[in-house]
Amino acid sequence: MPEKKSGYVAIIGRPNVGKSTLINALIGEKVTIVTSKPQTTVQNIIGILNDDDSQIILVDTPGLVSNKQIASQKKTYNRSVVDALASSDVIVMLSEANKWTKTDEQLLDQIRKQSLPSIHVVNKVDRFKDKTKILEFLKNHSYLEVFSDVIPVSAKYQKNLDSLLSVIKDYLPHNELDYDDKLSTDQDLHFRISEALRERLMENLKDELPYKFNCAIETMEDKGKVFLIEIAILVNKQAHKKIIIGKEGQLLKKIGSEARAEIEKILNRQVYLSTYIRVVKPGRRK
Repeated sequence: MPEKKSGYVAIIGRPNVGKSTLINALIGEKVTIVTSKPQTTVQNIIGILNDDDSQIILVDTPGLVSNKQIASQKKTYNRSVVDALASSDVIVMLSEANKWTKTDEQLLDQIRKQSLPSIHVVNKVDRFKDKTKILEFLKNHSYLEVFSDVIPVSAKYQKNLDSLLSVIKDYLPHNELDYDDKLSTDQDLHFRISEALRERLMENLKDELPYKFNCAIETMEDKGKVFLIEIAILVNKQAHKKIIIGKEGQLLKKIGSEARAEIEKILNRQVYLSTYIRVVKPGRRK
């Protein structure tokens, strides 16, 4: 029997409940972007946590969109959640302390369809200095017939995460490792770098930025002490280009500077980053 436990853990929850923040905190480095805008994560991203006795493969899923909100392009997000559940060994449902919505109920219905160990993680407990104010919420949303455990945490401040990891490990099977034990994510460098720029775009532009845009690396050269990287921001309309550039180009300059700092953390190297905006027809990337 292999010495290590190993398995897939689906992290599910409604938009902006803290799934990406939780995964980054558990892994100990940023493997998935975090912004205040809903639907930041648009595909299932894997973070890999290796320690002496286990390999925990955390799947960051897009936030489930309620039926009333579903537009044609958002059905794909919900499909990603269902696929993650079907291929996992453990389910972690993330909710927010003292807040329960119809979308949370939808997720609960999805979990009931699975015959898997399921853990209810109640996030953002740091917002309540008096913890007795969340005790009733924890009691009322324990759903013991569905969840094996209910664990309050603060992903932002990394509180009670050791307890969560201990419970997850209890339910993992003994398996051969699916990933090299030195990896922290399944995403390649190109994806992580382009995501760093997308994160900064989403956070700086908030509601002004349309969902339909892409970031594509045009060139990436390792010059030894420095990486030379050129990234195209692909938008569908000329008006979107003007929004991103901002007055006298200052907004794009700020976004580029922030993205460069994030990319230097990923590469652990000095980076010279060049960004430009290209208007493309919908459905095309170049």
